[in-house]
Amino acid sequence: MPDIPLAGAALRRVLTVVDQTAELATEVAAALRMRPNDATARTAATSLGVDVLAFEPADFKAVARHLEPLDQLIAAVPPDADGMRWRYLDEAVLFRCEAEVPTLFDEFTARLDISRVIGLTTGYLAGRTDVRARDADGRPIWQLERSISRAQPAYLALSGADVLDVCKLETIDYGPDDQLLRWRQVHSANASALQDDGSVSFARTPKGTRVTICTHQEFALPPLWQAITPALWPVVRRALVEDAYRRSFHITLRTIAARGQGSGAAPVEEPAGAAFSLWDALARLAEPLSPWTLSALRQPARPDLTDSSGFRHFRPERQPR
Repeated sequence: MPDIPLAGAALRRVLTVVDQTAELATEVAAALRMRPNDATARTAATSLGVDVLAFEPADFKAVARHLEPLDQLIAAVPPDADGMRWRYLDEAVLFRCEAEVPTLFDEFTARLDISRVIGLTTGYLAGRTDVRARDADGRPIWQLERSISRAQPAYLALSGADVLDVCKLETIDYGPDDQLLRWRQVHSANASALQDDGSVSFARTPKGTRVTICTHQEFALPPLWQAITPALWPVVRRALVEDAYRRSFHITLRTIAARGQGSGAAPVEEPAGAAFSLWDALARLAEPLSPWTLSALRQPARPDLTDSSGFRHFRPERQPR
């Protein structure tokens, strides 16, 4: 597929419309089948799904060694126009993004416990954490965490993708000027995650706090996309992946920033739970399509004239040249 100027931007716009429509269609479907006990079921207790006693101190200490070469690889990649870094390792995506939040580091970390930051990622539904070791101040330094999230992007869910279900070993380091959470996948109950390792860090800056996210991920595709993907041009495959990561992690960064600034308790993209209305979802569903909707509304509502035979005639919106 040729690299046509502006084609990348146009493709991203199309993908945004497709994914917004799919996500909102999912919300509509959820609203239609929602029952009073759905909210309780969503927040029901989640097990870790692994034997915590099977992991020894050496396993936690190995997490940093596992991630170190990945950190070096992605740090060598120049950022794109959005400040994001990309590299592919076989079918897995090595990714890094960051943002500076205008909140002093001490205030930011007092409001946001980095050991709980996975719960602020895009599409997070439920999870459980088991702390295995703490520092002298009682803060978690080793833990196992299971997180369950919606499939990303939303059109994969409509194609039959299961939720993303990952259990991982996590280590947390606390310094005077930075904090770092690292994780390494150890299990995926539904085999949705083939690879999910990464880190989140908070670092002091002269003007606030820098949030950095690094991930090394590969997720299982539903059967439809397993069949489609090999036939896609490489540029289209890359655009699909990068668009999904760009939008997902923009939301995650905004959510983390909002929590650290004390201006939000829930992920910013989440609907208002069981209380959100079907009408709101339908209105939002139409929003991405507004350019086409407005074009359709410009058509004349009444004929310009009716001839002697009873045929109605409409004036064309644009006269041919």
